[in-house]
Parts: sequence; C-alpha cells; structure tokens
Amino acid sequence: MNINKLLKYIYCPTCQSNLRLIGKDRLICTKKNHIFPIVKGVPVLLQKSELDNQELNQTVWFDQHYSKFKNKYDLENWRISMLNRIFNHSFTKSVKIYLDVGCGATGYTTIEAAKQKKWLSFGIDISLEAMVKANKHAVKNKVDGQTAFIVASAQNLPFKENIFDYVSFISVLEHLEKDSLAVKQVQNILKKNKYFYICVPNAYHKILPLIWPFYYYNDIKIGHKRHYSIRSLNRLLKGFTPKKHFYNGHLIKFLQLFLSKLKFINDNLWWKIEKTDVNNNQSGVQLNAIYQKT
Repeated sequence: MNINKLLKYIYCPTCQSNLRLIGKDRLICTKKNHIFPIVKGVPVLLQKSELDNQELNQTVWFDQHYSKFKNKYDLENWRISMLNRIFNHSFTKSVKIYLDVGCGATGYTTIEAAKQKKWLSFGIDISLEAMVKANKHAVKNKVDGQTAFIVASAQNLPFKENIFDYVSFISVLEHLEKDSLAVKQVQNILKKNKYFYICVPNAYHKILPLIWPFYYYNDIKIGHKRHYSIRSLNRLLKGFTPKKHFYNGHLIKFLQLFLSKLKFINDNLWWKIEKTDVNNNQSGVQLNAIYQKT
C-alpha cells in the first residue's frame, strides 16, 4: 500500500497524533515530532524504549525465528484450515477492512484476505524480519496495493479509532504481558458491532494430561504467559459479546500430524481428519472464539 494512502489509517503510537512522510524512509508525528523509520517499505511504528521486557524478548526470539524462513509462499493445508476458520462466517460478507495482529513472515492471512475477499488488509507483527518478508510476499502475489504490513506492538496499536470491520489475533494474546491492554486497543480500532476473532491455547485443565509436558515445553520455548478457557476469555473481553467458540487440536489431530510426518497421508484423508478435529469438544489444545463489539 502506498505510504500516503496508509497515513489515512495510522497515527503515532506514542502520542496518537497524525503522521507525515519525510523523504522516502521516515515518518514523523505532527505533535511531538516522534520519528519512525520505514525499512524496505515497512513502517516501524514502535519505539523499543516503550516496550516491556516480554516484548523485547519476543522481538529477539521472533526475529531469529523468522530469519530462518525461506522466501517461499506456500498455502499449506493447515494454513487453508486457519483461513476457513477466520473467513467462513456469514458476517464476513460485510467486511471491507481487516487487520491480523501477529501475522508472521508469510503474512498469509492478510494476503489471502486481499486476494480471496478483496478486503483492504493490514498485518502487523513485532518482528521486523517477519514484516519485510510478508511485504515481499504481498508484492509477489500482486496485492501490495491492497495490503500493508507494519511493525507494531499488539499492546499499542498504531491505528486510528473505528477503522476496522474485522480484527484477528491468532496465537497472540498468550504472548503478551498485558493482554487486557491489547483488548482495549482492539476496542478502540474496531467499528461498533464489528467482529474480533481469537485463537489461543486452551486451558490446561481442559486438555488431556498426557499432552501437558509437550504443552509446557512449548510454552517455555516460545514465551507463552498463560492459557485460556472460554470463561476467562469472556471475562477478559469486556465490551464484547461472545458469538461463537469452538476447538481444534484433539487427539485425532496428532494422528494427522504423525501421518503427515511420515508422508502416509493424502489431501483427502488430511481434510477428513481436519473436519473431524474442528468441533465443540473442549479437550482440543486450541480455543477459537468470535466476539462482537457492543
């Protein structure tokens, strides 16, 4: 997306004033003169001095993680399944502007929202490495005019109020020191009566105990701060009305992963297992929930 077009939607995350372009590689706010670089076409709308320790650690971890990604855009089955969970709802027919927070280095949610749904689509991540790669994928997929990738904090979103019809947080809330602050940010940028999609790790007491050690190891490795039940999510999301929730990552999912690892599975079998896996059984390792801003 052209930077001048992007300026219509963003503001300074430090003082909430408008931004203007200086030359080709910097943005400056009109109130306090905060300066933000543009790196390889990606605005970096955060200041490291304002990040908490968790965010600083996550920036380092994810920059290293995404630096290993190849510059290849693949819509693997698991990504298509995630897109189905985000997109396939009756309310999405009225969506025009979409944001995915924590979109990662492929940026596939943002890119496919533009390609498949023709939405004006934004993606943010705290990792510059991720956003530069995602932006390149958007160019290769010829949706760069309809997408924007920004380095920003989920706890301090750089968007003006009442901009978005739909916001998604896929595996994000559990990484944040202050998840309630991120929810308040979404309340500000989401239009009234519009929708918020969340995917988070399910509460330990809901999943099978034999999975706990693997779950715990992953929590430590990636930097998860917490897990969620639907009750705890509902308490967190004050100002939102719960509309729907479901689970994925049941025991049958592990069979699917095992068969995929051994290359003993074709697409037909993979999708049969996937359709069985996404349901209302509370023992799934991932909780998906949709909320409407009131």
